[in-house]
Amino acid sequence: MRILPFMPSPQGYEPPSVELNQEEGVLDIFHPSPCDLFQESQIIAETLILRCVLSALPIENKKIKIQLISENVALESTELYAENAVTYGYEWDVEKSQCQGIVIEYLGLGKGVFKGEAFVFYGKDLPEGKLVISTPLYLKPFQIETQHHQERSTTLRTGQVLSSPPGKLNTQILRGYGGYYKEGIALSDIQQIYYALTSVQTQTRVRLYSSSTLQDNHTLPPLGGSIFNQDVIFYSPPREEEYLSLPGTIAAGYVQVVVETGWGQIVFRSFQCEPVPGHPNFINLYFKP
Repeated sequence: MRILPFMPSPQGYEPPSVELNQEEGVLDIFHPSPCDLFQESQIIAETLILRCVLSALPIENKKIKIQLISENVALESTELYAENAVTYGYEWDVEKSQCQGIVIEYLGLGKGVFKGEAFVFYGKDLPEGKLVISTPLYLKPFQIETQHHQERSTTLRTGQVLSSPPGKLNTQILRGYGGYYKEGIALSDIQQIYYALTSVQTQTRVRLYSSSTLQDNHTLPPLGGSIFNQDVIFYSPPREEEYLSLPGTIAAGYVQVVVETGWGQIVFRSFQCEPVPGHPNFINLYFKP
């Protein structure tokens, strides 16, 4: 191939012009067919409702001993979970207050709400997916005592009372005793119970306090407060999942189920529960994605 040298154009010569399209180019991406964007959860259900049954998980080790040393005198120790360990006037249905947790199990019956319309399902199969559920569905924990405990109470020259541990003045020390559950009670009464050491003559005894009593006195964990004109602290404060009532734990989303679909997994979290009339240990458990 031979490259020709550049040759200048003769004077007055104008090269022919090519007519250009002055209109802007438009790419047509529209189509007459409708196109809807959606989340995967919107084709499953806006709400899932599972029928469940409740049962108490009792404390296994009830041989925990407690002892109060009052004014340098060691009082007789006692077993914390013995019925006679609770001083008169502070009983709280002792035996029913000794749960380490509440077991929630799915009964294989549920209902979904999709675009305002309800549908019923059985087992784990949904119209557009499958439930993945652990067994049990959920274990609601309570704080319990797991080791022997001893406290010392000493009156100082100032008249103030020092409690150790944790070394606080004029303060009631509360520790986790267990959870309260009895078939047929209001769901809000399924709650954490606490104990405080006291004395009866030469013996160590305990006082029991329900979460609802403390809440009525604006004394909530983990911060504490006051009750009967005395400061209160929670020594070894319970976790949120422990100190919330059963409905509170459910409303906080601690119970979860997973729906497996062809597009992936969708997590549904609890937000509400309700009793089932005529079945004192049944509840309906509500979930949303």
